[in-house]
Amino acid sequence: MGKVSSTYRVIEILKLLNDGKMLCIENLAAVYDTSTRSIRRDLELIKEIFGELLISPKKGCYQAIGKRVLSETLNSTELYMLKNILKLSDKSQLSLSKTVDDSVKKAIIKEEGNSPYLFKNKPYEEIYEHKEKFRFLEHAITFRKEIRFTYHNVEKVNVFTLKPYKILFINENFYLASEYHNKSKKVTLSRIAMIEELHYTGNTFNHDHEMMDFIYQMQSPWATYKEQFRNELKEIIVQIPQEQAKYFKLKKFLPSQKILSEDEEGTLTLSYTVTSQNEVISLVKQWIPYMKVIAPESLVWMMRGVAKKYMASFEEGKG
Repeated sequence: MGKVSSTYRVIEILKLLNDGKMLCIENLAAVYDTSTRSIRRDLELIKEIFGELLISPKKGCYQAIGKRVLSETLNSTELYMLKNILKLSDKSQLSLSKTVDDSVKKAIIKEEGNSPYLFKNKPYEEIYEHKEKFRFLEHAITFRKEIRFTYHNVEKVNVFTLKPYKILFINENFYLASEYHNKSKKVTLSRIAMIEELHYTGNTFNHDHEMMDFIYQMQSPWATYKEQFRNELKEIIVQIPQEQAKYFKLKKFLPSQKILSEDEEGTLTLSYTVTSQNEVISLVKQWIPYMKVIAPESLVWMMRGVAKKYMASFEEGKG
């Protein structure tokens, strides 16, 4: 390529940056038949116009991060989550913190004073004091080591021997998803904040691929594992009146949420595919009296019982 103007170079460089390319000064100078000094001036001009758009993954090379690339790849909530997960990992010295380049972390985790968003609720429980547990569990999961621990749930204390598969972030809490043997094989979730006295048993294990599939499929802590669980998936059908329908159009309250139909009055009919009715009960309770369960009949009767108990407690309170 022959010599081109600085303006042309800057536009071309911006296009490449916007595509997520990593650009090295020496290579750019060769491509545009100019000096490395001129390329550095071009990059300084981009920084002056667009702010701190660039990070340097390696010496003499640059990549766009934080503005166009991240904002077009992630929505605001996902970007906020990414920031907080990186903050958490960095502060607790988890493995994620070690694998992300420092310049990338710095670009993502930046002061939010000028951000148009202000999030009042943190999307994770405070677990900084449990960092040693996380490191232990990361190692056990990576090297498939069976573990034993004491589990404190309110006033009940149990000792479990488990095969750890994944650390899950679900319903704003961190859980350990494990294979558990008690008469039959089960997938169990344990709140990491409630785990104490972690030990290795000395045994290793292989993953049950169906259990791992189930862990990826589950949508709430109340999912229930059965062998050949995909043959047992249940479809829950509910209706939402027009006034509340907009919320379900804007947001999926469970990943499997699908809009089946919308009638002339604006009433939505939705479906959820779950491993157990328990996965959807908390959602139905949250939207009483607006969410009406249509099927299955067993859930219809269960929710009628919940409503009756609620009304009975309300009447007792009035008395």
